[in-house]
Amino acid sequence: MTTLAVDELTTTLSQDFTINLNRRYSIEGIRPYIYMHNAPAGTFTLSVKDGVTTLASQTFDSAEIKSDLSTSDNYAHLWKRLVFDNPFQISKGTYTLELSSSGYTFSESNYLGWIREFENIFNETDGDNDSYDNNPFSFQIFENKRVNL
Repeated sequence: MTTLAVDELTTTLSQDFTINLNRRYSIEGIRPYIYMHNAPAGTFTLSVKDGVTTLASQTFDSAEIKSDLSTSDNYAHLWKRLVFDNPFQISKGTYTLELSSSGYTFSESNYLGWIREFENIFNETDGDNDSYDNNPFSFQIFENKRVNL
């Protein structure tokens, strides 16, 4: 049995992340760790922001999650692959990932959530993670990197 630490999407969920190396990154996609409870209606948007400026965003819905997993089940957790239509550049600094929705209403029997890993934390923490509530939301960023052979 798997135990998941999930924050339910009521209005928005956001997570700051910091790029520490002083170079430019070409971001192609992001995979947030998403939980779907009873296939809620609506469209969900993951945005990457630099302050108040949205650098990129990508939408998905419950039907797409089911399609990704080749299932008809209304309950799922997955690393939701979001590929941006237009890759964007970021460099050293702090950015925000924001999960929002339209046409969606939260209820305890029907919702989308963002998972906080607590056994295998991949992202750097601030050191105050004395409980899973303080762990970061789980996500992976994918960079398009040119390699010379």
